[in-house]
Amino acid sequence: MGTWGSGPFDSDTAEDFLDAMERQSTAQRLEVIERTLRAAIEGAGSSTSSVLPEEVMAAAAVVAANVPAGQSLPYYEEYPSVTEWLAKPISPLLASSAIRALELTLPEDGWFWRSWVDSDVREEAQAAINRLRAVLQPISGGGTQ
Repeated sequence: MGTWGSGPFDSDTAEDFLDAMERQSTAQRLEVIERTLRAAIEGAGSSTSSVLPEEVMAAAAVVAANVPAGQSLPYYEEYPSVTEWLAKPISPLLASSAIRALELTLPEDGWFWRSWVDSDVREEAQAAINRLRAVLQPISGGGTQ
């Protein structure tokens, strides 16, 4: 797997996820997002989970991109249409699932964070995840699943 940056779309895994979704209908995209988030939640951050952290980050970023406050996040240059990929308004349950999946897949002491060699880039990645949470939190009703 190649990672070239700290954003939610800055890896080969995330790009593959997005490329596959780009060719799908709005309903199919929602299904993929929901399935990805559900698998992450059910896997509870296990290293044997059927989804990778990069897929969960990309899924959460797609949800955030479809929230008015998320459309200005700096992650959508290569996929500008991502802000139109899901039906509006985003449901509180979907936003809550995205937050919960991020929390479970990327716990503070998890292997994903220890895998970063450069602490500055790790901090940038954490800031990117925090921005996604900040955009999704008001939509989720302030809580998580």
